[in-house]
Amino acid sequence: MTHVNSVTARVATEPVAAIGRLHLELSRANGHVAAVSKQVVIAAILLGVAICYFVSLTPGHVFVNDDFAAYVMHAKNLVEGHLYSDIRYIPNPDAMWLSPASGYPPVYPMLLAPVYRLFGLDLRAFKIATVLCFVGFLVFYVKLVRDEIGFVCCAILMLLLGFNPVFWNQREFILSEFPYLLFSFGALLVIERVYARLQRDRLEIGRAVLVSGLLYCAYGTRTIGIALVFAVIAMDLAKFRRPSRFLLCALLLTGLLVGAQTLLLTSPNGYLRAFHFSWGTISGNTIYYGKTLSYVWQNGACKGVQIVFAVIFTVAAAWGFLGDLWRKQGATEFYLLGYLAVLLAWNSEIGLRGLLPILPLYFFYGLRESIRFFDEARLPVRVIAMAAFVGIVAVSYAGEIGYERSMPAEPNVGDAASARMFDFVRQHTSPEDLVVFPKPRTIALFTERKVTALSPEQSPAKALAFLRAIHATVFVESEWSATKIADETAIRGAQTIFHNDGYRIYRLNLQLASNLN
Repeated sequence: MTHVNSVTARVATEPVAAIGRLHLELSRANGHVAAVSKQVVIAAILLGVAICYFVSLTPGHVFVNDDFAAYVMHAKNLVEGHLYSDIRYIPNPDAMWLSPASGYPPVYPMLLAPVYRLFGLDLRAFKIATVLCFVGFLVFYVKLVRDEIGFVCCAILMLLLGFNPVFWNQREFILSEFPYLLFSFGALLVIERVYARLQRDRLEIGRAVLVSGLLYCAYGTRTIGIALVFAVIAMDLAKFRRPSRFLLCALLLTGLLVGAQTLLLTSPNGYLRAFHFSWGTISGNTIYYGKTLSYVWQNGACKGVQIVFAVIFTVAAAWGFLGDLWRKQGATEFYLLGYLAVLLAWNSEIGLRGLLPILPLYFFYGLRESIRFFDEARLPVRVIAMAAFVGIVAVSYAGEIGYERSMPAEPNVGDAASARMFDFVRQHTSPEDLVVFPKPRTIALFTERKVTALSPEQSPAKALAFLRAIHATVFVESEWSATKIADETAIRGAQTIFHNDGYRIYRLNLQLASNLN
């Protein structure tokens, strides 16, 4: 009888257990479907941003960001086997901010070198390669922040970042900011994940190689990437109190890569010579970059709204950062701290280009704290607040992008007047000539001539002395440049050999100019 009852009970409970297992499997399946759906949405946003960036690229390149020409010439030298730092530029001691005498870090030119080999001097191809770096950065960025802010906010953050006018405009530049974002955020992601389970006496060679490679790539793209090395050291000491074996190995490998770059390609001597520590510089830069940060929120219409929104969002971001720095003491927080320290102590003010590599963290902290402010509110209130935030940002972005599109186009190397000027210099000057031009690296790229530039702050006497010292022979004056000496001493006795709507070229006679003076 007992046996019959047990069998009956087992038979009765088996359907219940089966139903329970079915519910569990359905729950797991639903969870898996939800996770896949979220990944699909994020991937769709990523694809949409990438498509918008790629299809809107324009030909040519504006003169204003002359650094692009140096990067391309470095890449060309790598492909053709020439000396890496030979970009035909003669530094002006009164304009050391224009370009480091030893050239730019080599990692970005290494990325451009295969493009140059395949497509030659195709500026659009270089832009595509650079935008691909931005797309790769977005992948790392999502992985770094998604666990903290959830799916919805992660999607909003990608849109907030991808279509911000600062990043949107940057797509047109062949510059190192996007590659630096790729390597710096790749390094942060790997460092955070490695240290989440790292033990002090445990040495993982593979991960140490990966971390050191990313650290070097960031430093080798922009020298300010040294802030990442500070971040790893600070995080390691905060976690273990003494240097771990992993840290020592990673630093050794990174040092070897940096040393190889210094010996074989280029060193940061140009940056070091231009650096002079001063508390006045730090205070001045703090005010300058504080004002500059408000331009992230330009709306093309009302500066007052821009400033108010910027102040509120920046306070939220600063609060979030300081809280994480106190509680987490992770690589991300130490990196941001180190980056800001270097930026504020640096002698040159480089505007939004200096802030761009840390703007993704600014957006993350600001958005996260804005969301947390409404944590205690009811769901409808949270939804309305988020919708209002997205709406304000969307209107602001659209207004600024529309305003910029309505402005006159900036001078471009692809303009007909520029092309004729480059062609004349190539055909009517010799390789021994030394050309003076406001954007010297650009004219060097397109004419293969030795070049230099004058500083707007130079007096006529100092300008003449400098031009005589370097034996300048050709002066190219542009309509759009603030550096004009047509009525000054150095142009006296010169012969006009070319002019069009945008440019005038002089053959200099500096000895005669000196005598006339």
